[in-house]
Amino acid sequence: MLLEKYKPRNLREILGQKSALKEVVEWLNKWKKGNALIICGPIGTGKTIIAETIAKEKGYNLIKLDENDFSQPNIKDVLTSVTRDESLVGKRLILIDSADELNSKEISEIIKIIKDSFYPIIITVRNIYDSKLKRLKSICKIVRLRKISSSLIEKKLLEIARKERMKISREVIRMIAKNCNGDLRSAINDLEASFGSLMEKREREVNIFEVLRAIFHSSSIEKTLKLMNDCDKDIDEIFWWVEENICKEFKNPKEIAEAFEMLSKIDLLRNKIIKTQNFRFRSYMKSLIAGLSTLKKERYGKFIPYQPPSRIIMLGRTKNERKKEDEIYSQLGRILHCSKRKVKEQLPYLKMILGNTIDT
Repeated sequence: MLLEKYKPRNLREILGQKSALKEVVEWLNKWKKGNALIICGPIGTGKTIIAETIAKEKGYNLIKLDENDFSQPNIKDVLTSVTRDESLVGKRLILIDSADELNSKEISEIIKIIKDSFYPIIITVRNIYDSKLKRLKSICKIVRLRKISSSLIEKKLLEIARKERMKISREVIRMIAKNCNGDLRSAINDLEASFGSLMEKREREVNIFEVLRAIFHSSSIEKTLKLMNDCDKDIDEIFWWVEENICKEFKNPKEIAEAFEMLSKIDLLRNKIIKTQNFRFRSYMKSLIAGLSTLKKERYGKFIPYQPPSRIIMLGRTKNERKKEDEIYSQLGRILHCSKRKVKEQLPYLKMILGNTIDT
């Protein structure tokens, strides 16, 4: 993925956060026991990557914990073990990612550990104003990240497009940079989704990643429906994208079951549309898909790297092979005076008759 390929290798490559980076470096250089740092900012501004990159540059062994680690029953032992003095393991930097997704009890555990930790602790949050973070903020230095400007994002996307030899216009890249709302990570994903395609078909054509974010996170079904209508994918493709990414978005097993139950009903409706050719039912499909976010009992702020449907990837890989087969069916159809479909049905028997000499 382009996101991984063009991940910053050093602090100089991190976009738009020069003053914040200076604060983080100064804090780490002057760190004393009982002190921690909170990095806060919107999605895609570099909170996690700053901690990872600074650890690499300064020679720290990074220990990363997130909400999944805190769900483990032995989290107290884990926290104690990674923060106690162990000179043989070298320098450590503890990263607690997306702390605003934790509950008050887990935040209290972090506060206790900060006071006794022999290693610096960096905490990332999206919503610094969450009430459960009040005590934590009082003992931490806070560094705020800002949304990255569209001009910087555009420059970065142009650089990637040039290196990847993408056939994509500057106007499209400018549109991606403008519409990503300061989220560089989202912009790079959108660029990858647009690779080799033309997005100028609509004045504002919404990409599938933005639609998925709305389906899984938006509280407004009306807004989600609008994005789906403006999407560069049809409703059937959106259906397969949603199916592929449900388990990435939903964490609770009950919610996952409910989401797939809803999807199964949508699939029945989809098959009914195919059989009856009554395309008015597509509006019901869209409404049901747009309502998937209502199944979530809690919101997850962590970035989810959406994956394309495996069946679409498979079709893409076998495109040339299927084209070759289609040409053979057409040629045989003309010779045998029958349709391609009839040739396809009878081909196994024809191979047996001719001794399997037909190469498909």
